[in-house]
Amino acid sequence: MRKKLASRIIACALAGVMAVNVPVYAGSDDGEKVVLNVINYHVGTDYAADYYAYLFEEFQKTEEGKNVEFNFEEIPTTDAYNQKIKLLISSGDLPDIVFNGGNNITELAAKSGKVADLTPYFEADPEWKALFDDTSLEFNTVDGKIYGVPVSKEISYIYYNKELFEQAGIEAPEVAYGSWDEFFEACDKLKEAGITPVGMDSADSGWLTNLWMSALIGTNGEAGNKWMNTIYPTDFNTPEVEAAAETIQKMFQQYTTPDAVGGKYDPMATHFFNGEVAMFPNGPWMIPDFSQTEKAPEGFYDKVGIMLMPCNGMEMVPTPGDMVGATDEKKIEAAVAFLKFETSPENQIKALEMTGLQPVSNDLDIPETLTESDPLMAQVLDIQGKAELTYGQNQAYWYQNTIDTFSTQLPELAYDNMTAKEFCEKLTESAAKNQQ
Repeated sequence: MRKKLASRIIACALAGVMAVNVPVYAGSDDGEKVVLNVINYHVGTDYAADYYAYLFEEFQKTEEGKNVEFNFEEIPTTDAYNQKIKLLISSGDLPDIVFNGGNNITELAAKSGKVADLTPYFEADPEWKALFDDTSLEFNTVDGKIYGVPVSKEISYIYYNKELFEQAGIEAPEVAYGSWDEFFEACDKLKEAGITPVGMDSADSGWLTNLWMSALIGTNGEAGNKWMNTIYPTDFNTPEVEAAAETIQKMFQQYTTPDAVGGKYDPMATHFFNGEVAMFPNGPWMIPDFSQTEKAPEGFYDKVGIMLMPCNGMEMVPTPGDMVGATDEKKIEAAVAFLKFETSPENQIKALEMTGLQPVSNDLDIPETLTESDPLMAQVLDIQGKAELTYGQNQAYWYQNTIDTFSTQLPELAYDNMTAKEFCEKLTESAAKNQQ
């Protein structure tokens, strides 16, 4: 689901894998140390590095956290992290805490028998369980058992450059364009003004293009919305999906940068930061980047506006949760204690403030100071309540091999080497392999 986690940051300059031992003390009643092995990708320039450093430091101050030592292996990209976790699922021992690396591997991990059933821990602590809605818990459930602890909700929408809109003589909608026709009329006006309308990509799962295509499907009537809220779809040759693929083909050919075909997220984000494209689909985790002068020009934050996708649409999906790979009972209990700390109401707010991750709980008190300190984040919290259509996206709901096919076939679609129908046939063929 989050190729974007690697993509939410400009590529990390660190290379290789670093192993470090960092003691954090957490609680065993008998005072005996419990050592938990953790593979941590929230390091270096990762968007949540500071937040996770805070979590580990503060956890040592809790009663539950005074006799645990963490043995960290640091991997500074989500791609490398996800590859390693998948390898360990198939052959090897998982770390005692298995962080969510973005891709939905909950079922794969659960079927392997290498992660703990957390259902008894949720049932034993109703107050903790009440922090999560049924949808989030169901998303992390396999064969009736909860294996993942969701740490956030995922949403995405459109960022736009207010300065470029003004140059093109366009007044941005207060919430969203009422239709895709209106959206493309704005794209045409931007083109007439010599401004590239949208950011897109195709490599490394085609995250940006996936968000456009998910929105095109999810806002296309009841059938499209139902399809885009279906987990592991197998038939992509539906009118709504084929229409979306045809529009994506048009967008590649008419409305994006020349390097979008074959392009990765990071260069596309740089185009947006540099004022070279007017609209960019993404989520709230990107907001901190707007103020970082090593990524965006000084003052860029103030140039950014937010709107929902056309038709008041917004991606909103539960996220794959953090899991427990420990097998020893004391280690499982210590790992669960950390996950409870990570998802406490206070730390959900802290995660919002430090990283832009949207709280997984619905009824939290959002500090009023957020409006002053981070008006874009406050706007995100306000605008998501105005979404009339919500839907999923491929990294949350599609089979992994189908996501890969989507990415590899996008250039063929963009260059007119295949029709939208043929593109969808490729996706259908790929999904069918999971049914054999």
